[in-house]
Amino acid sequence: MTAQGVIAGEGAGLRAELLSWEAAPGIEPAIVTLSEDALEENPFFSAPALLPALQAYGDDRVRLACVWLGERLIGLWPVEKRRVYARLPYRHWATWTHPHCYYGAPLIAQGFEEEAFKGLFALLCENEEARGFARLGRIERDGPVYKAALEAAKARKRMHYEAGAISRAALQGGASVEATLAVHVRKKKRKELNRLRNRLNELGEIAVREATPTDDITAWTEEFLLLEDKGWKGKKRTSLKSSERDAEWFRQTIKRAHEANALHFLRLDLDFRPIAMLTTLIEGGAAYSLKICHDPAFDRFSPGVMIEIEAMRSLLGRADFRFADSCAAPDHSMINGLWRARRVVTGLNVSGCGLGAKARLSIARALEGARDRFPKE
Repeated sequence: MTAQGVIAGEGAGLRAELLSWEAAPGIEPAIVTLSEDALEENPFFSAPALLPALQAYGDDRVRLACVWLGERLIGLWPVEKRRVYARLPYRHWATWTHPHCYYGAPLIAQGFEEEAFKGLFALLCENEEARGFARLGRIERDGPVYKAALEAAKARKRMHYEAGAISRAALQGGASVEATLAVHVRKKKRKELNRLRNRLNELGEIAVREATPTDDITAWTEEFLLLEDKGWKGKKRTSLKSSERDAEWFRQTIKRAHEANALHFLRLDLDFRPIAMLTTLIEGGAAYSLKICHDPAFDRFSPGVMIEIEAMRSLLGRADFRFADSCAAPDHSMINGLWRARRVVTGLNVSGCGLGAKARLSIARALEGARDRFPKE
């Protein structure tokens, strides 16, 4: 296990360190324990999804920022070293995400928010390599981790500001399936979908299946890869199957999430053959859409919309369901038409404590503000 930049905290037994991403398997039990008691769930950074992602996409820029209280891991923040920010040559540490990671809240132990962020900010913002600031990326503005990070920045009078907010579709729990569908899906749309489903039913037997612990998840995964490759992504060579690295990442993530009971995997079958499939990572009642695909031969029946509605039924029927993040682009017309709630995902920049670090981040903020006020034509 390679550690860099170890910082001893003020409290007894508090230690913050930067580990090589290759050290992740050695601390997997600690990551699992932290995930089970996290202030905010993030299945992308829990062990089942994080370890395959690091194996597939980790490189020499990636580190694991860890805070320990004795032998207990109380903070985990995957980060990467970046050399430019706001078109300025400012080296800094930023949340590490890979091409299929859509949320970036670090894992923080409940009840230890102050200690965890004190250690993380001291480790990253005072780091000479980073020149004095760190960026929390892809984090919910109204979420507990964002609020805890903000409080920690204020406590040490660090310069900080929000940047890069987007709003994306979300599904809120707490209501019945039919009541939610009535609000989210217009009556005219529901009638049209029922008509399409009846027409599809004339072609064969329709079935909606959800993967269970006893299903052959390897077979489901390979069917997904083949089905996705049939569509436009396959033609553009952007499907998972087009890249062995991406395909293997998907296989390992689905396998590990299934074993950890952290996977919601649906399929819409016609005569026992999938025409649409949808994968979602789920933890503690928080669901994050991962990948969706459908057979283009059935485009006229809107199988993608059908399986999204079936996912709504399934998720809303779970006793512990709280919300689902679509992880979609802000302008995604299909999911925006189904999920009416919105979730603001943003970034938080936090400076070092020194005057120079604060001044550099202030310049970056001013430049970003000017760019937003006077966008390019």
